[in-house]
Amino acid sequence: MNSLGSPVVTILWFVVLIAIFWFLLLRPQRQEQKRREEMIKSLQRGARVVTMGGLHGTIVDLAEDTAILRIADKVEVTVSRSSVAQVMAGKDKKATEPRAKTPKADHIGGVTLEDETPTDQ
Repeated sequence: MNSLGSPVVTILWFVVLIAIFWFLLLRPQRQEQKRREEMIKSLQRGARVVTMGGLHGTIVDLAEDTAILRIADKVEVTVSRSSVAQVMAGKDKKATEPRAKTPKADHIGGVTLEDETPTDQ
């Protein structure tokens, strides 16, 4: 009887260890991943966010995979939606208004180029 009971007890211990591993590590990680995906899907214009790099800004425009953040007056940057780490409380009322479109030729990498005219010295 001893030889038959020993493998059953060993298998039972493995099952118990796997169950503990599941409930302590894998399950909470999956729940956190689902909450993060929902947060990224629910991003809206005017939301104040912090990126994974620590950049604070307000969303002024959204695309499928990117967001344009206003980080200061007249300073906007394009970031990946997945780089948003946290949505802060409160909304910026100015950023919820529709954004003015800038001509593509004058808009490069989030910076609007101004017409430079040479001056005679």
